[in-house]
Amino acid sequence: MRLTVTKQSSGKILFYTMVLAFFISTTYANVGEGPSFSIGGFGGFAISRSTGGIEDYPGTDWETGSAFGGSLMYRMTNGLMFELLFEQFEMGLEEEGNEIGTLKATPILFMIGYQSLPKNKTGLAFHATIGSGIASSDLEKGDAIKDFDISNDSAFMFALGAGLDYFITKNIALTLDGLILTGNIDSEWDDNNGNKEDFLLLTSNFQGLVGVRFWF
Repeated sequence: MRLTVTKQSSGKILFYTMVLAFFISTTYANVGEGPSFSIGGFGGFAISRSTGGIEDYPGTDWETGSAFGGSLMYRMTNGLMFELLFEQFEMGLEEEGNEIGTLKATPILFMIGYQSLPKNKTGLAFHATIGSGIASSDLEKGDAIKDFDISNDSAFMFALGAGLDYFITKNIALTLDGLILTGNIDSEWDDNNGNKEDFLLLTSNFQGLVGVRFWF
């Protein structure tokens, strides 16, 4: 299945999430004292934000894929938080309906942001983050390129996210997130006949994620 989220529409989704989160923060959540360290896991879908899968090859596109990972977070009493996020996202690359391969990318991101807590220890809260990092990747080859040797460079990634937390207890929260991940990957393809060609994989995507977080 192939879906594409434009930069404008994914930006709107994230904007409305942040507006809802702000409303919740002023109505149900506070900053104050509370648990400061947390560990969480998440999973969901990844949808391309690019028009095309490979630069200058308009017949290429990404299939809707998946994303999963985890993070470590430290929250200060003023709500400022620091997060180390690690994930893997996968998207299938195709050209005019023919499968080329599957990209598996593993970003490691350092994020900074704001994390609220519920006023009564349980209930709704929100968070918003911005950050960047490095992604390693591998393109698992389909039949169309099975005779090529492919190597991908590490890529810089920029991330912007926002989401909601529902604390079922003081120390356990269910999470719902929208994450925009922006970055492209340089890829070298060698046909083993003395021909090498460089491609730019357009891998920016929007992720919808659900998860659970444990606070200590």
